[in-house]
Amino acid sequence: MRSIMMADLEQKAQKLPAHFTLAIEKVELPNDINIDSLSSEEASQLLSPALRILTLHSNMKPHLDNGMNQNGIYYNNDYFRLYLAFTQFQTIFATLFPNEIIKISVNEETMTERDKDRERNANMKAYRAWIEPFLTETNWAAFRRNIMVGERIMQLTKVVGQGVLLMTKELSGSKLHLTFTNNEWDEFIQGLSQGVWDETIDWSHEEEIEKEGSSLLVTELRLKFATHFWFTEQGTVVPPAERKIARAKERSKSYNTPNS
Repeated sequence: MRSIMMADLEQKAQKLPAHFTLAIEKVELPNDINIDSLSSEEASQLLSPALRILTLHSNMKPHLDNGMNQNGIYYNNDYFRLYLAFTQFQTIFATLFPNEIIKISVNEETMTERDKDRERNANMKAYRAWIEPFLTETNWAAFRRNIMVGERIMQLTKVVGQGVLLMTKELSGSKLHLTFTNNEWDEFIQGLSQGVWDETIDWSHEEEIEKEGSSLLVTELRLKFATHFWFTEQGTVVPPAERKIARAKERSKSYNTPNS
């Protein structure tokens, strides 16, 4: 992530389709809904839109025009949108069928990896009967793997920014899946946000920047990947001119010496 240049990211952003967006179709339950009075059929009907959106993203075919894999690959932004659709489905499912799932702890930092895995697996079993019949272009094992990749990519964007979604060739979802076990990934992403990996870098040859938060490495990475450089709140691509202005402001704040 440190080696990729802004010019490379600019090129990648310019190659995105004209109407590209990270946003997915949103589903909300009626405000006046009475869960206790719903029949199973009514609850199923209310879940249907979120299930449709999730399986739409799940059944998307891999891209074959990238030259990286003859079987095609999914782009990081594909995994990102898939995970958005999954979390939307989770939220609505938990509201409509509260007795069928284990509620994920609010404070995940106090949970052991075994606790997290147990909750994930138990809830996936509840989801499976609903989702699997609609996986026409994939299978349950591949679906679970892609959801895990999407979760890791989502976590990475929250630490360094959504600019990493442009980096499929340099940082593919399959690499995130194959390189780390669950425990190793949790150690990596927590260490990144907490500044643990700062100690592995010789900063004496780098431009001096003012650390924001607990990690100098994250501060440096966010100068390239911060979400507001690349994507709007609506998920559309930020125009190059706006990005140039926003990045100049950030650099003037972070670097001790003026740098345009």
